[in-house]
Parts: sequence; structure tokens; C-alpha cells
Amino acid sequence: MLNMTIDILDGRVPVTVLRLEGELDASSYEQLISRAEALYAEGARNLLLDLEKVDFVSSSGLIGLHSTALIMRGETLADPEEGWAAFRAVSRDMLKSESQEAHFKLLKPQPIVRKVLDTSGFSDIMPIYEDEQTAVASFD
Repeated sequence: MLNMTIDILDGRVPVTVLRLEGELDASSYEQLISRAEALYAEGARNLLLDLEKVDFVSSSGLIGLHSTALIMRGETLADPEEGWAAFRAVSRDMLKSESQEAHFKLLKPQPIVRKVLDTSGFSDIMPIYEDEQTAVASFD
């Protein structure tokens, strides 16, 4: 199960902090996507995803992270039920991405989660911060 809490912080722009607790995997990634869609629909445009209390991220969890980044860019999602099509969408995004996400950033991943992010290449396109104040200040 994945627990989620939300804080709105003021930096240069309003930043929504979505704090996760639990495992981000096949049983929970759609929950993350649904919450991100709802936040975007409510007007959130800058999302900081706090991973401090996430102790596991699976391949489905990576699809959830990528989908959340797409949502915060205002883009259409690949259907996660299409399996490999969703992974190909991630690969295409990584190849075309010349800069890191501007409206979606990650905060305090545990070492095991950081290793997954590094190995998958997600840390190359999703800025990762260890300090919340610095992360909030990085949004323009």
C-alpha cells in the first residue's frame, strides 16, 4: 500500500509536495498517477515528489514516475496497460530529453531507491534533491 500526503509550499512559485510512504510498485503506481492527474486538474504545476519513506520502486513504479512527469508537463500519457509501449515511451523520452524536468522533481530517495533511479537513467532526467528547501527554491 502507498500512503500519500500533500503540502503546498511557497517558493518563487507555489510547489505541491506529494509525500509518499510505502512501496511504489504494480499495486500502487496507478494510485500515484491518479493523484498526479487530480493535482494537475486542481491547478498544481510544480510537483516535488518526496520519496524519503519509499523503500521499494519496481518497473511499474518507474512507469508511475514517468507518467507523473508527463502529467506535470501537460502531456498525454501512454496507456500503462500496454506494457512494453509504456516502457518504449520512457525510452523515447530519455533519448529526446536534453534537459531535466522543470516542473517535476524528486526529494530524498533512500539509497536502494536512488540506485534504481540511477540504474534506470531516471536520475539523468529527473532532478533529485536531498534538501527540501533547496528543492522548492529550484522551481521557477
